[in-house]
Amino acid sequence: MLEFHLRLFCERLKRVLAGVEGTLPLPDSTNLTPLFQNLLTESEIIATTLLGNYEADMARHLFQFIREEFDDSKISLPFLELLDLEESDEEDVERADILEILEDINDFVHESEEAIDTFFINIMQQQNSENESESSTDMALLVELHTKIIDIRNRMQQLPPGDNGFDISDKCNEIIHLLSEGQPRLDINEFERGREELFDLLIEGPSGLAVVAILDSSGFDKTVFTADTYNNDHVKFYFDCLAWVRVSIAYDFGKMLDDIIKSVMPPSRVSVIIGEDYQLKKSILRDYLTNKKYFIVLDDVFDNSEIWSDLEELLPDDENGSRVLITVTDPDLLASLEMENGEKIRRDSVLFGGPLIRLKHEAWQFFILHYGSMPLENYLQGEAIPTLPFHLKVCCIYLLVFPPGIEISTMQLYQLWVAEGFIPYNGEETAEHYLKELIHRGFIQVSKRRAGGTIKACYVPSFVYTSLGLVAEKTGFVWMPAMEEESLANVKRCFILKGLIHFFPLEYSDMYLQSFLNHSSESDRLALIDCENFCKNFKHLRVLNLGSAVLDQFPPGLENLFLLKYLKLNIPSLKCLPSLLCTLLNLQTLEIPSSYIDHSPENIWMMQKLMHLNFSCITLPAPPKNYSSSLKNLIFISALRPSSCTPAILGRLPNIQTLRISGDLSYYQSGISKSLCELHKLECLKLVNESKRSRMFLSEYQFPPSLTHLSLSNTELMEDPMPTLEKLPHLQVLKLKQNSNLGRKLACVGSGGFPELKVLHLKSMYWLDEWTMGAGAMPKLESLIVNPCAYLRKLPEELWCIKSLRKLDLHWPQTELRQRLRTFKDMEWRYDIQLYPYGI
Repeated sequence: MLEFHLRLFCERLKRVLAGVEGTLPLPDSTNLTPLFQNLLTESEIIATTLLGNYEADMARHLFQFIREEFDDSKISLPFLELLDLEESDEEDVERADILEILEDINDFVHESEEAIDTFFINIMQQQNSENESESSTDMALLVELHTKIIDIRNRMQQLPPGDNGFDISDKCNEIIHLLSEGQPRLDINEFERGREELFDLLIEGPSGLAVVAILDSSGFDKTVFTADTYNNDHVKFYFDCLAWVRVSIAYDFGKMLDDIIKSVMPPSRVSVIIGEDYQLKKSILRDYLTNKKYFIVLDDVFDNSEIWSDLEELLPDDENGSRVLITVTDPDLLASLEMENGEKIRRDSVLFGGPLIRLKHEAWQFFILHYGSMPLENYLQGEAIPTLPFHLKVCCIYLLVFPPGIEISTMQLYQLWVAEGFIPYNGEETAEHYLKELIHRGFIQVSKRRAGGTIKACYVPSFVYTSLGLVAEKTGFVWMPAMEEESLANVKRCFILKGLIHFFPLEYSDMYLQSFLNHSSESDRLALIDCENFCKNFKHLRVLNLGSAVLDQFPPGLENLFLLKYLKLNIPSLKCLPSLLCTLLNLQTLEIPSSYIDHSPENIWMMQKLMHLNFSCITLPAPPKNYSSSLKNLIFISALRPSSCTPAILGRLPNIQTLRISGDLSYYQSGISKSLCELHKLECLKLVNESKRSRMFLSEYQFPPSLTHLSLSNTELMEDPMPTLEKLPHLQVLKLKQNSNLGRKLACVGSGGFPELKVLHLKSMYWLDEWTMGAGAMPKLESLIVNPCAYLRKLPEELWCIKSLRKLDLHWPQTELRQRLRTFKDMEWRYDIQLYPYGI
């Protein structure tokens, strides 16, 4: 784990030699290429062979470091015993030697990265000049670096053999075994018994407000267990209102208050009160919950005892069986409470007190629910990082560039992993595979899925974030606001949560910073001079995300960040894409989501590495007549103006997979249709009509057969869209959104129509009163949402023959339709049927 800077450096050298690092092949390859190759050879010998002999020593050191940071009471006795291995003075000296060499290696990598960056910046600055790069200077730098790495290699070869008695994989397996020894794993029968016990507590328990804390145990996932109960139909019908709020390590009662309001109150009221004063919101929510039977889940609560007084002030107790369920990450959260016999909560109280423990609390009845031993595996998850494959290690620790508890967009995460060089260029499929691996291993939790089932957002659980933070601090991988400012000097990645304006005039102008991310929710307005100085100070940036900070214009000097791969800015007034921006030929992701671009320069077609364009709307120019290349790596555009949807433009985007088109669709209908059918890799298409003068005619569209997701908004179709769309062979998700269809009838008449459709959303089709289906249509449908269905008298009988159908949401159904649904006696176990605003 401690050597990953060098291994990342090796991967970069491979990209340099392959000609994919920077925008140009190596100049003067006769002399420079062998030097880069020699540098790579020596670095790999150290990274894979020599350091591999000391992997156990480095793992032991990392374990010892974690032990020093954690209170011993939070680590199991078996784990302490494993860490208290006998060590001789000689072994201490050996470990000191290897750690000293590791520091020298990291200094070497830091110096080498800066030298290579400068090398490529010089090339890109001179690429339009007749002067050649100063190859003699470059050669001298590389020769000097080569001499340093050979010296490090020689020093390592003189060290005594590594400590082969500490095998990290064996030790982790032994830890897991000892933690679970004598503690039965929860099988399905125990899971069911636990669920029954929780059900009894929620529904048949005390009449007053009761709080239940759920703790992890061996083989027991508290969040999955809680979600199983929360999503149960009996629970949904029993309580008047429900809320699921993730709290995480960064406890913020104001955010928790807003999340509860958004969950339990009608959207019309939420939009009015969400911006109100904190005290007023508390009062409004308490009044709203009064006389209602509510069920609130607070997931992933860390050690912050203020939560008890906050909840007592917020939640009314009307003796009607309301419940609060809390999944506790750190048992110290319960330290301020007492058991019924007056004893303070101790760890052995939870260990041996039985699966259900009653606690004293002045305001409500309080229970702890758990099985088996305490979740020492929580800490193990973080400490087991050394056993991860290298490619997952760096992706896992990189999660720390996001604040604790934040919901992480998977699309953004994939783009950042690629931009940082952790994943091969254009490797989002690989990134998705890595994410699933980390989810499977427990480092990441899924928070949202798209309609088709793919992961849309995720988050890092508190106990993982804490453990990762210790590793990141020790290795200098990322600087976080909680760390000492002195550690900024050698860090490559930095994120901030607030105070962006104060960060810009930094004293750290000599920092070798590669990534900067602003996660502040404040829309600070940045002075252009500050932006210009920032770009001068941090010319080696690969990732720049200024978040919500507002700029009045494109920041001067940014065009000199030649190594930039990921750029996100907030420039609402920007109408014309600057030509200077198009000199950033390494750029892969360009996000200015608040801007409506009316004009883009022709040299945008020179940006061959572009993968993602994200604007409120953008106009692309026709390629120059003498230009034959295409943006072959571009896979995502949101949103493109219809005037740019011509064969000449879309024909140069051969690999586009996701496309959102927004504007006057009817005026450009012919060109759009002819162009779309040539996008043979297009999977996701969103059409948003912004013209009120005319309507779309869907029958004239020729959609590519590769389409899997289709969304229509404001298209005001008069003809039934189903006969056209049911022929798409791979369509899985269809969303007909607001004002997409003004007709009164839908008919899926073709036998076997929509053969792959899984999700169907019919929204704001206010006048829909008749829907018919042919036999065998939509055979794979899983989810159906109709909002509203005020005039729809019945659903097609053929729907109930679809074996895959599980989820049905109907908003404002009329009485006749509501009565028909009651005739399905088996729907309670087969279908998740939700009727809004009232139950069946």
